[in-house]
Formats: sequence, C-alpha cells, structure tokens
Amino acid sequence: MGAFIPYKPFYAANSKESLIAIDDFDGMPPEDALFAHPRLFRACVPPGMHRFRGNIWDYDSRPGVMKTLGYPLAMTDRIPEITEARNIELGLGLQLSFLHPSKYKFEHPRFCFERLEYVGQKIQDLVMAERLLMKHLDAPGRWLQEKHRRVLMNKFCGKYLREKNLHRCIIYSEEVQDAYEHNRRLRGPATTSVQQAIHGLSYTVYGKPDVRRLMFEVFDFEQIQPKAV
Repeated sequence: MGAFIPYKPFYAANSKESLIAIDDFDGMPPEDALFAHPRLFRACVPPGMHRFRGNIWDYDSRPGVMKTLGYPLAMTDRIPEITEARNIELGLGLQLSFLHPSKYKFEHPRFCFERLEYVGQKIQDLVMAERLLMKHLDAPGRWLQEKHRRVLMNKFCGKYLREKNLHRCIIYSEEVQDAYEHNRRLRGPATTSVQQAIHGLSYTVYGKPDVRRLMFEVFDFEQIQPKAV
C-alpha cells in the first residue's frame, strides 16, 4: 500500500490528487467514506450541508418521498463503506432537492440545489435522446427534436412531480410560501426545478440506469399529459 495521503476537499472528478489518493488506499477506505473518494455527489453537495440531516423534513416527509420514488435501491459495492455512504447521500440529497433556493439560499457559498438541478437537466436530455433514438429508428432529426422538446417541456416536468403529490414536500421560505399558496403559475418553475434536481441526485448516487427508471417507470415521462390524480 502506498503512503497515506491526507484528505483534501474534492473539486474535480479527474483531479490528479484524487486519482492518486484512490490508488494509494488500495481498497482500504478511511473511516469516513463520505468524503474519501472523488464521487460526483461531493461536487454538488459539500460536507457543510450535512448539518441539514436529522431535521423535521427527514422524519415527516422523507419516508413518503422515498417510498414514492422506490428508494433505497439494493446495491452491493466492492467497498461496503461506499454502500453506507451512498445511503446517507441519498437521504441528504433528497432533502436538499426539495429545499427551494428561497430557504437557506445564502448560508452556503456553493448551494447545491442549483447544482443538482443543472445535472438533472443535462442527464434528462441525454436519457431522453437515447430513448427516442432507440424507439424511432427511422425518424428524422427534426421530428426527434420536437418530440424531445415536448416531453421535457418545463410545464410538463412540473406536472409529473405534482401527479405524485411530491410538490407538497417542497420547503419554501415563509414569504415565498405565502406568495405561492394560491398561485400555481408561480409554483410551476419551482416544481420543475425540484423534479430536475431529483434526477440529478439519482444520477450522482445511482447512475444513469436509475435516471431511466425514474423517467419512464416512476414519472412516466412519455405520457406527455399526466393522468388525472
């Protein structure tokens, strides 16, 4: 085993220092596997955000959200500590995905809701492109683009979340909560952002297969118009 390399905050998945650290651990992770390996989750959620674990949302809303989304998934990692870390990341990440930027927005310089939302947007585009290409082998590119745009249109993404009644679990600031109470038009962008953040979290914790599961089995993106609740 190589010489011990002290932990340094992770900033890029392909950083030279991170790669060296993995080689030198040689399959023997330190006690805190949450921060020992260059995982994409840590690029979105810095260690300081773990202070949100164990609050009221964790007990009131998270069990129902996890049941609706089919979590946790059964996975066996080569390193058992990574499996444990993955489950902790899932619980914290779900809470942060439902934490609207109006709440605690400026208490951390790298607020992670927007980062998870960004990852979610991009992975949804990729997964939907793969789906359409495989299902419509002879379709022209322009038709595929239009189909893609319609399925991932913002107003539909928010409806997919509302159909599962998950919009009730979003945490707003008091001022925003009052403004959104009787105005669905204002709530629309917020539900869309949360739905995208959930898919970003899915990708960072479980990878692209789970994003496919959420899109086409849980939320049923291809329905275009959500069914009546």
